[in-house]
Amino acid sequence: MDELTILTRQEPGIAELNNFDEIKAFLSIRLNAYRNLAYSEDSLKTAKDDKATLSKLKKALDARRKEIKAVYMEPYLQVEAQIKELISMIDEPLSAIDSFVKGMEAEEKRQKRELVHSWYEREAISLGDLSETVFNSPGFFDAKWLNKTCKAPEWQSALKEKISKCAADIVSIQSFSGSHTAAVLNKYLESMDIKATAEYKKQLEETARLSEAVVESAPDEDKIIGYKVLKVYGNQRQMEQLFDQFALLNMEVDELEDGMPKPMVELLEPYFDSFVAFDIETSGTFGAANGDAPAEITEIGAVKVLNGQVVRW
Repeated sequence: MDELTILTRQEPGIAELNNFDEIKAFLSIRLNAYRNLAYSEDSLKTAKDDKATLSKLKKALDARRKEIKAVYMEPYLQVEAQIKELISMIDEPLSAIDSFVKGMEAEEKRQKRELVHSWYEREAISLGDLSETVFNSPGFFDAKWLNKTCKAPEWQSALKEKISKCAADIVSIQSFSGSHTAAVLNKYLESMDIKATAEYKKQLEETARLSEAVVESAPDEDKIIGYKVLKVYGNQRQMEQLFDQFALLNMEVDELEDGMPKPMVELLEPYFDSFVAFDIETSGTFGAANGDAPAEITEIGAVKVLNGQVVRW
């Protein structure tokens, strides 16, 4: 498309209130008479008259402001209307092209979703008959997997991780939900949130207890609460699954110590502005087993760097 040049003529507008100081002085004197007035029930008519007078004065000033603004803005409004007309001419083909592009992008995402689904079917054997329900759950599928920037290794790794966690969660639900298994599992498949599912299971059990006539008898050993202090070893995934199972069992857990490895934060920019780098030369060695003496330092070199520049060596 050839370059488009827009030619305009624009001059500074003029809008002045030539007697501003005169009007301000007049109002100051006139309004001063109202500042310390104290109206009473007997002077209600006077108050209404004063209100009408001031309102009329205010209305007159504001009307004049609007007149000045309309005259001042008229040239711009004419140009604005012309520019909008030109933009509407561009919008017609732009809208058609945009519709085509969005349609193609939607088709690309549909094809990629089919690719993801095909790969998922081969990996989701552990989910059995629930695999399709899991895949279509809003809490399982991540829309970013359909983006062009999300390459196969990334979404495949994420899928494997989600499948593994989901399979473990389902086993836990089926093992510990008893008569509420179907309802709890359906709740989980809606959101894939094991904590929300555990809370839902707890509510179901509480409702069931309240609906039954409880007859107190001899102390039940299952009702006696105790605790054990354990040190459990495992990776991050195993720990997450263990805590999920605790939640499903309605067990309270206090974390007393966290010995899990912590990822190091990548330092993209130094938090210092200077440092010294050393270079050490040694005599070298073939090792004590070969009869060689320990290596000795023969030379030390150092440079000081300040703000990215070598300042001393």
